[in-house]
Amino acid sequence: MKFKLRQMEVFRAVMLTGTVSGAARMLFVSQPAVSRLLNHTETSLGITLFERTGGKLLPTEAAAALFEEVQEVYDAALRVDRFVENLASQSATEIAVSCSPCLGLDLLPEVIEIFSQQNPKARIHFHTTLAIDTPGELLSRKTDLAVVVVPVNNPNLIAEELGTGKMVCVMARNHPLASRETITFEELSTHKTIFASSSIDFGSLIRSTLEAHGFDITPTIHAPRAELAIALARRSLGLAIVDEFSVANNIWGDLVVKPLSQKITYSVSVLTPRFAVRSRMVEQFIQILRNCVRSRAAGDSAN
Repeated sequence: MKFKLRQMEVFRAVMLTGTVSGAARMLFVSQPAVSRLLNHTETSLGITLFERTGGKLLPTEAAAALFEEVQEVYDAALRVDRFVENLASQSATEIAVSCSPCLGLDLLPEVIEIFSQQNPKARIHFHTTLAIDTPGELLSRKTDLAVVVVPVNNPNLIAEELGTGKMVCVMARNHPLASRETITFEELSTHKTIFASSSIDFGSLIRSTLEAHGFDITPTIHAPRAELAIALARRSLGLAIVDEFSVANNIWGDLVVKPLSQKITYSVSVLTPRFAVRSRMVEQFIQILRNCVRSRAAGDSAN
């Protein structure tokens, strides 16, 4: 075989990431190893696959045509690999799912519960991940799909917006504002607050919305994740501004959750690799996910 499978894997990784360093991270190997194999591949095939310009690799027309063929081989190999795993485990199906940390507390467990009821023999690999790591996991096929609450822009991923969520205010039951119907930004400015710093996506969203309404509020305590902010609010250390999914269905029963009078919203999206064929299990999982998000949105509208 003139074009070895390992060469195909490295070529595909460079095409997906656009750089040698990105391909190395995706394949968990060193950059020199990727560079050597890529150069050897071009020499052995007698084809120029990339133009080197300013540290970037620009695919040639030959590379673009070859990529389509390689992708078909890669998809077929993955299907065989999954089939072998299922034979070994005597499992009929399996699916790998990741999500933003805040969605792992309630929304995804609900989706997985329904999916498991419909597919009792399925094996499910589930974990939470940060937005920065999501593209690599999807493109390396560590996960089949990812559900996120912050924008993840990558030309090799397909993003489907499922709906929107909103930030809410969480506090201890003895907080002076606990009896209010809604919490205003002005009230936030006169009390201790807990939310993420502007270096984190949710923190940036909160700050930009506050500033758009003329408020410059620096949180008393920076908490990078919703569950940490909530734990601090339980100790009466301030008003926590978190996403609604982290406090859905009264999972923190001893806290008071209030809407904000001025909405702070974000999108909930599902991501899948653009060049992968979705399995029946993935399509079924995404449909259940759509239904759950719509059901929650309909419930909010009714309240």
